[in-house]
Amino acid sequence: MKKLFIIGLGLALSSAAFQAAAQTSQSAANDKMRFGIKAGANLMKMGKLQFAGQNYATDYKVGFQAGVYGDLPMGGNFAFLPEITFTQKGGKLKETVAGNTGEFDSKVSYIDAPMLIGYKATPELTVFAGPQVSFLVDQTTTFKVNGEETGSNSNKDNWSKSIAGGAVGLNYSITPNININGRYNMDFQKALKDKAEQDKIKNSGFALSLGYTF
Repeated sequence: MKKLFIIGLGLALSSAAFQAAAQTSQSAANDKMRFGIKAGANLMKMGKLQFAGQNYATDYKVGFQAGVYGDLPMGGNFAFLPEITFTQKGGKLKETVAGNTGEFDSKVSYIDAPMLIGYKATPELTVFAGPQVSFLVDQTTTFKVNGEETGSNSNKDNWSKSIAGGAVGLNYSITPNININGRYNMDFQKALKDKAEQDKIKNSGFALSLGYTF
């Protein structure tokens, strides 16, 4: 019994020492100016599509994201977290009206530039928020009626070239180099120009990514 107690105590002390060393290592990393790369997935929608005097809420659509980021200490557990990210957004909609089923599917790609401020609540956990600007890269929108494609449009003329928005989320450092990042993104401006007469189309949704900090 005494031997078991000594073994258990030894394991507990070893675990505590390892955890303390890991936190010290992460704290040391947090004091340095660092940069990294990330990639992951988005779950985005486009607000409401207006058609024939009715508003139809779009469904979520899965997309891809990849980019680079910085982690720049500001003192007092705060950090400046700028990013440049290629992000696929968009949305889809399927509705049946008067016996006909219409489908709308849009994939829109942007270069997002979030300028985030983070607060390191613990050495591993960072809470962040801030504004971002999204720059249009390309878009493809398709339309179907009763399962048959009736049109496809890749023209960018009716789309806003840049959009102001924001992001809020959490970042958790699994190790000083590897982290997981989850956030909610929202646009403050509509995705289409005034002449498109779709003022309720705004990108919003969730993003999850895995990052590597050098």
